Amino acid sequence: MFQKKHILVIDDDEKLRKLLKSFLFEQGYLVDTSKDTHTAKIKMSNILYDLIILDVMLPQESGITFAKKNKNIINIPILMLSAMSEVEDRIKGLKTGVDEYLCKPFEPEELLLRIQNIIKRRSVLKTEANSIILGDCIFNYKDHILIFNKDKIVLTLNESKVLFYLYKKSNFAVKREELANILKVSDRSVDVIIKRLRQKINHIPNHRNLLLTSRGIGYKMEVDTL
Repeated sequence: MFQKKHILVIDDDEKLRKLLKSFLFEQGYLVDTSKDTHTAKIKMSNILYDLIILDVMLPQESGITFAKKNKNIINIPILMLSAMSEVEDRIKGLKTGVDEYLCKPFEPEELLLRIQNIIKRRSVLKTEANSIILGDCIFNYKDHILIFNKDKIVLTLNESKVLFYLYKKSNFAVKREELANILKVSDRSVDVIIKRLRQKINHIPNHRNLLLTSRGIGYKMEVDTL
């Protein structure tokens, strides 16, 4: 029976990717794999993972760099793998804010226990794990609620999807057509959804930066100015 936890394995070792996918699948997890951070980001833009297993030594962009850039943005726990077992290397990895650091080679049982521990810790803090801080607001993307000064702003599923997607693409303009494709609606419907969402949040400080219009392109969220 699936535990309904979705894991993304990012490792350039094809053999290890296949072994981890097979092993974790047998343990009841859903598993996707990527050979580098570029393909991983594409998958992450469409799927909300429960855990990322991240190798340190990757082509183009290292696991360390990826974790530093994205740990606070994606709000997904990271278990870092590395063939480097020196104390200094482990400290460097942990300083990126990853949740666990495991040296290669490792026993499958130890990996499984670490995964279970990470997920258990996140379950205790379920509300926080499903929430993002947006300036003076807390956005719970699972329950589709925006909380400001203890007031709950109930969002529709599509409004929540728009807000969450713009957050994942923070500071970059997202094409209207891209949002329409994600929501499976027309370009015009995207504008209507944005308009209604703006009406719901117009009393929140800096609300305009949550849903900025990018002329000739679409919309974006400026998280640095919230």
